Amino acid sequence: MKRYISIILLISCTTAVSVTPYYNARSQSFNGAREIVGAGWNSQINICDMDQWYGNFAITSEYTQSFKPENICQCLFGSFASCYNPCRPCYDPCKLSCCQDSCCFLYEQPQELCGQGHMPYCSCCTMPCCDSCCDDSCCFLKVSGSHVENRGRQDLLADYFGLPTDYKSIVCFKPEISNLLVECNFYLGLDEWVPGLYLKFRAPIVHTRWDLNMAECIQDDGVNNHLPGYFNSTLYGMDPNYYGIQRMHLVPSFTAFITGCSFINVPDIRFLPLHFAKMNCTDLTKTALADLRMELGWNFACDRHYSIGLNLQAAGPTGNRPEGFYLFEPIVGNGKHWEVGGGLQAFYDFYVSEDECNCASIYFDANITHLFKTKQVRTFDLCGRPLSRYMIAGKFAKPVQDLQAGPDTALAIPSKQFLGIYEPLANLTTFSVDVGISAQADITLMLQYMHSNFSLGIGYNFWGRTCEDIEFRCDCPCQFESDTWGLKGDAFMYGFKHNFDGTISTTAVALSATQSRAAICKGTNNPPDGFDNLGWPQNPGVDHRQPAWDKNGKELVVFDPVQSSTAQVYTSLDPILIDLCDINIGRSGTKGLSHKFFAHIDYKWGECECWVPYIGIGGEVEFGHNDGCCNECYDPCCTLYDDPCSTCCIPCGPCYETCRCCSYCSLSQWGVWLKGGIAFH
Repeated sequence: MKRYISIILLISCTTAVSVTPYYNARSQSFNGAREIVGAGWNSQINICDMDQWYGNFAITSEYTQSFKPENICQCLFGSFASCYNPCRPCYDPCKLSCCQDSCCFLYEQPQELCGQGHMPYCSCCTMPCCDSCCDDSCCFLKVSGSHVENRGRQDLLADYFGLPTDYKSIVCFKPEISNLLVECNFYLGLDEWVPGLYLKFRAPIVHTRWDLNMAECIQDDGVNNHLPGYFNSTLYGMDPNYYGIQRMHLVPSFTAFITGCSFINVPDIRFLPLHFAKMNCTDLTKTALADLRMELGWNFACDRHYSIGLNLQAAGPTGNRPEGFYLFEPIVGNGKHWEVGGGLQAFYDFYVSEDECNCASIYFDANITHLFKTKQVRTFDLCGRPLSRYMIAGKFAKPVQDLQAGPDTALAIPSKQFLGIYEPLANLTTFSVDVGISAQADITLMLQYMHSNFSLGIGYNFWGRTCEDIEFRCDCPCQFESDTWGLKGDAFMYGFKHNFDGTISTTAVALSATQSRAAICKGTNNPPDGFDNLGWPQNPGVDHRQPAWDKNGKELVVFDPVQSSTAQVYTSLDPILIDLCDINIGRSGTKGLSHKFFAHIDYKWGECECWVPYIGIGGEVEFGHNDGCCNECYDPCCTLYDDPCSTCCIPCGPCYETCRCCSYCSLSQWGVWLKGGIAFH
């Protein structure tokens, strides 16, 4: 019965909102609203019957700041991140006090009612609250060890991060992106050659800042030592206080692990630190020239009060590309894509006063480009396992030494054996990939009113991007060792021999145990109770479970602290190891969509016919569209890990895929700009 309860909890853990291992924001250079605004600009380009060279040069400086950080959290962490603020002050109905100076946590189930109706009991930790965020726009990840009582179903398993089994903390995030840019626009009318022909160039220099605003509130540092065999092969202490790794040698906090600063450092195993997909404690910045955009156009229909034109455009990748070292890494430009596309622009003066001092116009600008495939480095999860990149994998190989598995009457040698090497899965699933985007569109509609030399424009901008097309690069040598690494989960990786007197020996034998059905929030051994009349340390939940024996047919044992005795350990007769097709490479892309509203006030000096300087100020508010689950896909072969938000669970065959599903991840941001320049003819 406990086994089925464990499976149900595991299903609830993995049926989480889909997450993206890379946050792909809109390029800072692809902004039709910022380009079209200002009568000093738009009324001094696309001019008819010039019969000569003419041009316009503008400089725009803009600052943008993201809002709605919970939407970024949803893309990065899915449903593992809670929007409920557990750190805000709350009223404790049992203690009749208010927890103002401590983090306050509401249990999922009421612990005490105290005659106060059905209000849950409020418990306050002794550590100060997360100091960098903790308002209602934050999101929160819970981290708890496998032996924490009443641990949440979506809690990340602390054991994976080299933490003790009784560790408990809450990590809050308030991700934000800000940009400071200076953009140069140059328009050159080529009417000297062909009436209506023009060239346009746009080059923004961008300083971008990306910050997770991560802070950890530790509820319980944990005091448990790891049991012998859980991670390492050394047995310390005496009955009944055996241990394998003392708390002092474990990782001090989740933050220390996730930033790549700390790892388990004991002599008998190798526990490698996190190298990729790290979460930054401080902001990360990048300064570069974003995409250099060029446009060749022709106004085929033109009059004094209207114009319609087509253009061909391209963008050179002058920004930076993803490198995979950080989960939330700063990107300038479009991710190093070449772009080619076209556009349509038009305007119409639908009202002009008799003295021509007042004019009302409508402007339309549409641009569609294709982003060619480019090399990027990204970190990926396993199919159907959100955030599995932060799980721990063990390395397995042949030959198998001193290990057998099976009933005592039919012993067999497992296919591979653990080598004593652990590595975060992100280090193994970070690849060079080819990423392309079929199309992105930027469509702008603006109403503008001019009175004498002043103008006011208000408008709407639509931006959309199709799903990323991601393909594994066939670089040589192969970047991933298939059939070498297996998920540890909460399995014990070593068994111990018996002494002559029946007590546990210090001689350890590496097992072949894997837990291919483990998830980021739970292994499959159901600690601390186990199931099927087997204790948790006996590995009841490992793949292809069989009793473990040494080469002489003597049972291998572990120490069970619940029973205060030794018991035979189980291992995997055929460990299930990770194959390249188990990694969710081709189905981890995102798409984008946003709606923007903007306004601009402009003044131009028109006394001189040959030179027309101008200056204006404006701003924009962009609302990005985000969804947490697409609900388009169902894999009938996924009976245990069926996740409606994922295109692939555990594949039934090589690279099994039933359909393609792509979530929206789009940035919401506001911006203010100052635009000035000079037109000449």
